[in-house]
Amino acid sequence: MNFDFYLPVEIIFGRGRIKSLGEVAKRYGYRAIIITGRKSAKENGALEKALGSLKSWGVEKVIVYDKVEPNPTDKIVNEASQIVVEEKIDYIVGLGGGSALDTAKAVSIVSSNEGYAWDYVNYPEGPRLIPYLNRPVICIPTTAGTGSEVNRYSVISNPIRKEKLVISHSLNYPKVALIDPELCLSMSPKLTAITGVDAFIHALESLTNKVENVFADELAIRALRIIKEWLPVAVSEPSNLKAREWMSYAAMLAGIAIDKKRVALIHGMEHPVSAHYPNIAHAEGLAALAPAITNFNYKGNPKKYALFAEIMGYEPKPEKAVSAVADFLEKVGMRVSLKELGVEKEKLERLAEDTYMLSRGLFPINPVEPSMEDILKLYQQSYEGF
Repeated sequence: MNFDFYLPVEIIFGRGRIKSLGEVAKRYGYRAIIITGRKSAKENGALEKALGSLKSWGVEKVIVYDKVEPNPTDKIVNEASQIVVEEKIDYIVGLGGGSALDTAKAVSIVSSNEGYAWDYVNYPEGPRLIPYLNRPVICIPTTAGTGSEVNRYSVISNPIRKEKLVISHSLNYPKVALIDPELCLSMSPKLTAITGVDAFIHALESLTNKVENVFADELAIRALRIIKEWLPVAVSEPSNLKAREWMSYAAMLAGIAIDKKRVALIHGMEHPVSAHYPNIAHAEGLAALAPAITNFNYKGNPKKYALFAEIMGYEPKPEKAVSAVADFLEKVGMRVSLKELGVEKEKLERLAEDTYMLSRGLFPINPVEPSMEDILKLYQQSYEGF
């Protein structure tokens, strides 16, 4: 039994913990920027709470950058990074869903080093990025899904190239994850389902891919058990704080699991979808692709897929994993096809080409290594609805 485990993120978890933001942030300086979306953090009161906490602890200057949208672009990262440099910002607060958190982490990398956001996509580990120069990041999720608050990933889109790729680097971890489940109470049932399915697929793919890490497997298994029980409750009872609490916890566990084991083909095939169709939520694309890809994958890791099926309440047989995925998506209102999401049939070949060119690094760890023909067939199956 061999595994490595390192998580340089302080986790502060619990109801009402956003009130501690100012106390935590004072370690890092007196000039802050809050990176957030256009509306939700304002409407649900999270931004007001964050500003109030910072000011009560003597922060001299707080800039609010509220231009982040779903599937954040390199342009947004570059623009926010320029503000950080010009205003001599000490630390960055990411407040919102995964897009805001991903953006905040990427802004730290770009504003603390040379170049632009796209320069750091797939950037290698090494001495060129100096740890003590990177501005600290505090991540405060207002959704329960991406786990971005505890991992090294920032997913960035380039609308000109129609590409969606990842900054994945040891310097892209936040310093602090401040997880307050009360901030999720304002999510609609639809948004609850979308973000919850993201965490669900994170746990599924980290458990079943070929990377060996028994510690991370334990986190993925626990996340799946929680999501199975509590996501349907959170969708049907949005004001159920216990459900919000457990889903915030599950998203965090799944976020750590993918940090250690990565994702696999479901994510690899989804990124081209939302790169070409930025109006499609990431998890909607995952939901459309997951049943067909699970059917393709289960023979490559039968033991883990049988375990997954058992966790979801089915016979512990690998082939039952397909029904387990499809039925759970149906239960939370996320059983969709690519066609229903607005993907054009004539675009499937381009999506397959992009997957083969841009996501090939995931192929060796996927339970079954796909060919170009496999990928196109999976898109075709997901287009009609598997």
